[in-house]
Amino acid sequence: MALPYVIEPMTPADLDEVMAIERASFPLPWSKRAFLSELSLPYSVFRVARLRREEWGRVAGEVTAPRRWWSGRRSRPERPPVLGYTGFQVILDEGHIMTVAVHPEHRRRGLGTLLLLDLFEQARLRGVRRLTLEVRVSNLAAQRLYQAFGFHLEGRRLRYYGDGEDALIMWSETLDSLESQARLEALRGQLLARLEAQGVPDSGAGDFVR
Repeated sequence: MALPYVIEPMTPADLDEVMAIERASFPLPWSKRAFLSELSLPYSVFRVARLRREEWGRVAGEVTAPRRWWSGRRSRPERPPVLGYTGFQVILDEGHIMTVAVHPEHRRRGLGTLLLLDLFEQARLRGVRRLTLEVRVSNLAAQRLYQAFGFHLEGRRLRYYGDGEDALIMWSETLDSLESQARLEALRGQLLARLEAQGVPDSGAGDFVR
């Protein structure tokens, strides 16, 4: 089946929509300047997800009023709006996941899983052998998602976040290992089956992860 979404590089033109998702997803959101800084770095990879044009205004069989997406604008935007995004940095043969987020109106539809599958593929294409990340101790849903992708706990950063909360340090399996490839293929198959079933909700985990 054809996926209803496309995932492509993030550009500065996407940042107004990205910032709306960012503010709705995180208690300590990044600034627009922080995103612009990341986009200027040759070792940063930031991607956005959109509906395919033919699916614009319809997600998992549910009609969405198109005017929501350009309310306040003078004219309809030239392309479908950003529904979610990911970002990671490549450091030698390691990748550091910076962020994953999905628009609140499009969570629980597997988009977070799709974005992470794309992130793994983009990392592999750039020679990354393992991925790492920090996640809030209290963010159990995100931890479960990462465990499903083969991440395991390897450490803890005390008072890592601006509000004083600790972060857990997690690392993935080696991306080119048979175990990792089999795991990703199984996750891809489960996602395709869910989308083919016209949007049966998943747990919602992973729709905003930092």
